[in-house]
Amino acid sequence: MGTKKVKISSVKRAAHLKSKKTPLSKQQQQKIKQKREQLSAKREKGQNIFSQKAHKRDNLAQRKKFNKQASLGLFRGADADEDDDDGEGGGEQLLDNVADMLDGDDLDLLQANKRKRKAKAAPVEDQQQSVGLEMAYATATKKEQAAQKIKVDLLPIKSRDGEIITRTTEVDYIPKPKRKAVEQENEAEDDEDNSDNEDTDDAAFEDSDDDVVNDAAPVPKKKLISTTDLLIARQQEIERQKYRIGIICSGILEKPEDKMRNFNALYELMDEINGATGIPNLMAVRKLAIVSVTEIFKDILPEYRVGQVDTKMQTLRKATLDRVTFENSLLQQFKKFLQKLEHLTAQVNKRGGQKTTQSIKMATVAVQCMCDLLIAHPYFNYVQNIAQLLVYMLNCNYGAMRVAVNQCFRSLFSGDKKLDMTLFVVRRINHLIKAKQNNVHVECITCLMGLKIKNVNLDAEKENELKQKKLESHRQRLLSLSKKERKRRKKLTEVNKELEETRAEENKQTKHHKLTEIIKMVFTIYFRVLKNDPTSRVLSAILEGLAEFAHVINLEFFSDLIDVLNRILEEQELGYREQLHCIQTIFVILSGQGEVLNIDPIRFYQHFYRNMLVVQAGKNHSDFSIILRTMDEVLVKRRRNMSQQRLMAFVKRLLTGSLHLLHNGTLATLGTIKQTFQLTSVLDALLDTDTTIGSGRYDPELDDPEYCNAASTALYELTLLGRHYHPTVRRMAAHIANGVPASGEGALPTDIGKLNAHELFAQYDSTQMAFNPTIPLPKQGEPKLKKGKQLFIRSDFKTDYGKLLKDAKATRISSKNALQFDFLSELNKRNQ
Repeated sequence: MGTKKVKISSVKRAAHLKSKKTPLSKQQQQKIKQKREQLSAKREKGQNIFSQKAHKRDNLAQRKKFNKQASLGLFRGADADEDDDDGEGGGEQLLDNVADMLDGDDLDLLQANKRKRKAKAAPVEDQQQSVGLEMAYATATKKEQAAQKIKVDLLPIKSRDGEIITRTTEVDYIPKPKRKAVEQENEAEDDEDNSDNEDTDDAAFEDSDDDVVNDAAPVPKKKLISTTDLLIARQQEIERQKYRIGIICSGILEKPEDKMRNFNALYELMDEINGATGIPNLMAVRKLAIVSVTEIFKDILPEYRVGQVDTKMQTLRKATLDRVTFENSLLQQFKKFLQKLEHLTAQVNKRGGQKTTQSIKMATVAVQCMCDLLIAHPYFNYVQNIAQLLVYMLNCNYGAMRVAVNQCFRSLFSGDKKLDMTLFVVRRINHLIKAKQNNVHVECITCLMGLKIKNVNLDAEKENELKQKKLESHRQRLLSLSKKERKRRKKLTEVNKELEETRAEENKQTKHHKLTEIIKMVFTIYFRVLKNDPTSRVLSAILEGLAEFAHVINLEFFSDLIDVLNRILEEQELGYREQLHCIQTIFVILSGQGEVLNIDPIRFYQHFYRNMLVVQAGKNHSDFSIILRTMDEVLVKRRRNMSQQRLMAFVKRLLTGSLHLLHNGTLATLGTIKQTFQLTSVLDALLDTDTTIGSGRYDPELDDPEYCNAASTALYELTLLGRHYHPTVRRMAAHIANGVPASGEGALPTDIGKLNAHELFAQYDSTQMAFNPTIPLPKQGEPKLKKGKQLFIRSDFKTDYGKLLKDAKATRISSKNALQFDFLSELNKRNQ
């Protein structure tokens, strides 16, 4: 590519060359030196010009005086020239002669002019005198400094005798020079020489009061910036930007219709590099900007979905037009904000590349902000895009983001009344698990536990068919009615229809249909994992979900599901938690609609009986809630389907396990046993300590509850619980030991007796390291020790063993070899 020549003016060329900072050559330096000399010569010449002008003014005054004298006839020719050289002495004599000739007003005017001339001459003489004094003082000071001597310490010397002799000397005084920056501006005379005119810094020196001997001028050092200075500057910048963000946000919230453009300033602070200044933004400032914009949108976004209105095709009123314009601009700003959040999350989802700590933190903040927007406005525009992105982030590699999205979806499921967004999210989760071939994180499954599914009947289609047949037969019956009866029936139908509309029966049917679709999708996820990948890492969450929603499973899947769970229990190595979830699911199925199935659950009783003692007051105490829910199904709902031996064995093992739990778990255990005692009288035999009633001996280590002979033992653990540290546990144990009385001795207070096992476990929870509710402090007091009396079978035993001890002591003193003493043999000798 060839270069293009462009003509520019001499002024622009001079400015361009002046802005360049290039080193000067020797010729340029000589030119600058010559120009400096010329400028100094001009300055001196200017001073001479001022003095010449002053002389001219004096000569002009002398000429005027001479002309005046000539007009009066007092001209003296050559004598006048001599008087002019001598000064004003001769002129004053002439004026005095003239004064003798004048009188009146002329004389007064002449005297006034004379006084004015003397007043003007006096300041000039005083100024000349002061300048002379300053020059004399300066020369005297220089002479004193030249003659001034100062003492300087020299290096010491050591004599032959070992004495150290110090030495000093006198040297001339040299003042310490200081560099003083003086800027000189060189003006160019011609346009051609403008390129050589640059600002130069000239170093001048001035005297200092510091005494320095032959010391060179110090080199200025650069100021070092410490870490503390950087932290202080960073904090100041954060505070400044925080104040600015607060002002912008308050302005937007005050009147959002007129302040939509202020969002751009906040978007610039969200970027890594500020687009307006080009300076990188601090990460704290970026976080503040993102959170602030999120809070603004949570406040100003409407609850409804904004529609598209074509203002060109239809005419609108002014208020409506303003509202539509505001909604469109708000929608554009919201879309722009979501794009920026998506860009932040995309940085950590890319395959390959370096993921910095800063980008991960910013992505975490972006995900949390999107979760807040989804919960606050679940049915606004572009919210489905947010939900789709969050479902993808539910399977990311960062635990903090997965936990945030999991909590967000749980909150969404519990608060969604229309169920449209819930159905959309569940479908996207199903699509994600299917695309990843069940290789997903646990949070993808556990978030479904937040679904509020209570009364959903998956057999509703069959019931609707039966109902339709009944309605058809009723219709045929109506056709055979008389005309009056038909009119009456018609009016009654219209009234019932209006009542259904007022009760929103149609909305209930739509909601029930959506809920059915959701639960079908959930069980599709669960059954796919159980069938295709039973060894998946999400198996525990799948089993927990099945246990939670087992009451709404379709009856057609019961037998197949129980077979699959039994195969998983027997063939796979599961943890205690997975086994408990499997057992809970099976018993929930068998306690509900599964009662019609001909299935013997003896193998599941054995699995459950084996895992009851796994939970203790340590790390896994929270898992006791699983055992508690399963015990409700086993001991309460299925108590009539169990034998007496099995029922007693479960109660005995449950009470044994309560000794290893915290007080809230112990209370929940006692609450379950109390309820079982109230429902059946078979367990009264366990309160009897006579072991001859049962057949055989109780074996607590046997895993089969049917053959462990629990009827041959008693509930001895109640005695230990009667000395428990918690007063409510002591009271509950005494209540069960007394046979669960409703009133009288051993009865429970009303506020404790009305609570079931789950309520006791939740209300007396002590995970916050404090008793909840609080318990009274024990009474302080010293223990009273009673000194007991010594009782002997033989009355003379005390005197006999006293004599034996005295004789043994005397023998040991006399004979040093006697180390042992046989007390029993000596006592027998005495008795003989």
